[in-house]
Amino acid sequence: MISRRETLQALTTHARLFLALPLAPLFSSCLRTPSTHTTTDQSKGEDMNQDSFPGTLGPYRLPRHVVPIRYDLRLEPDLPGATFSGQETITLTIHQSTTAIVLNAIELDIVSAQIEGDSGSIVQAMIALDASLERCTFTFSRPLMPGTWKLALTFRGTLNDKLRGFYRSTYKDERGTTHSLAATQFEATDARRAFPCWDEPDFKAVFATTLVIDPMLTAVSNSSVVTETLAAGKKVVRFADTIKMSTYLVAFIVGRIEPTEPVMIGQTPLRLWAVPGKKHLTKFGQDIAAASLSFFESYYGIPYPGDKLDLLAIPDFASGAMENLGAITYRETALLVDRQGATHSDLARVADVVAHENAHMWFGDLVTMTWWNGLWLNEAFATFMEMLAVDAWKPEWKRWDSFGVERAAAFVVDGLHSTRPIEYPVQAPKDADAMFDVLTYQKGASVLRMLEQHIGSTLFRDGVRDYLHAHAYGNADTSDLWVSLGKVAKQPVPELMDGWIFQPGFPLVTANVSAASELTITQQRFNYLNEAQRRLGDHRRRPHAPRRLS
Repeated sequence: MISRRETLQALTTHARLFLALPLAPLFSSCLRTPSTHTTTDQSKGEDMNQDSFPGTLGPYRLPRHVVPIRYDLRLEPDLPGATFSGQETITLTIHQSTTAIVLNAIELDIVSAQIEGDSGSIVQAMIALDASLERCTFTFSRPLMPGTWKLALTFRGTLNDKLRGFYRSTYKDERGTTHSLAATQFEATDARRAFPCWDEPDFKAVFATTLVIDPMLTAVSNSSVVTETLAAGKKVVRFADTIKMSTYLVAFIVGRIEPTEPVMIGQTPLRLWAVPGKKHLTKFGQDIAAASLSFFESYYGIPYPGDKLDLLAIPDFASGAMENLGAITYRETALLVDRQGATHSDLARVADVVAHENAHMWFGDLVTMTWWNGLWLNEAFATFMEMLAVDAWKPEWKRWDSFGVERAAAFVVDGLHSTRPIEYPVQAPKDADAMFDVLTYQKGASVLRMLEQHIGSTLFRDGVRDYLHAHAYGNADTSDLWVSLGKVAKQPVPELMDGWIFQPGFPLVTANVSAASELTITQQRFNYLNEAQRRLGDHRRRPHAPRRLS
């Protein structure tokens, strides 16, 4: 996901100014400163003890003894009323006998819940909502034995105005008439606002979505439309099964939107979507989308994992873009551009964002981080890959040269004594919000570029391919990428890279030649506040800085 990009651009624009200022005084001043269906609401002090569930990883993690396999999801949004109703059947695997199932849900009214086993027996559930933990607990009158079960739920929700979850966006047409559309933004933990689910990245499952909408509207989701029928005055749009993927990548968009003609990239139809009156602004975005998708298929050595790719410009959108598999959503200014009247900066921004999101279809969607501490792996790698793709498409832009200026913004932040590592422990998912910054995107991409240059671009690419093949349709951590790169390059990649990823700051390497022509090289962590650094001390392991003398 591209997030806080406007802040990043502002930092980048002024990076050279920052670097020219006397930074120690500047930052010193900154640092001072139904019959058996019963629904109850639990207060914060009444939440269920997580130790009572087997396999719990922490207070913010769901128990692991119940795992979703498939979601059959049916949603009916009411745009004028800003509400929606839903039905879902979740196919589960229960690994240990249990009388309770816990999943994520918030701002939903769960009307009914029942579970059915292979024998056909149906057990009703008592429903307890815990708003503080954003969870729902279903309790059953008898134990559920290990095996496959189907949990059937009905629920209601609100098309909110928070630009997250399942929300309502509005726009005005050329005559000044206001129209509404419904869109989604689920990363990091807002799928639970649209439907009850296991809303953690390693609970991957298949999603089969059906949207029931006004016949005058259009619906788009992650996969191709299988059937479109009329029933009770509504249009019922059923979509194909998705690949196995995380909940934060699910998407549905409903409204008056128009597509471009599809462009075939291999076996994949690629289209851009916009509200009426803006389709003429899609050509440039479609060109870079086609070029980068083709580039990534070749680079990764794996075909695009979805059955189609739609890029949708949403009038109200909190981030720059979101990498929903097969249905990437964008802020309008990050996708739509007048090629004739735009500045180079406008075109470069669209090219970067589109290539970035396409890179995620493999690195993030096909292979996903296990938990939110690995968010950098998604975003830094997509930033690195966007540079490769745009540079291959428009070499005259000299994209790697301009990236050097953007990287300076990360140097400014990383030189502070209060900087953070690229990857750090995340307990609550909201703690990952701080990762959407220049250290994740720019420093992370710079470190990956350094590694690529150190081991060689071909070995780096082959290591990435090994990583994607090894973890396709699953989850992985930073160490898994290092293992693949190290195996292919036959170099100790973890020893080289862990200091850069898990320690803050960057090294300052000093070379001195004595009168006797002896070369002495020293290394220390760079810090604007040298006096404070010496006073506080920094005994953490220093990152390994490769050096080559010639």
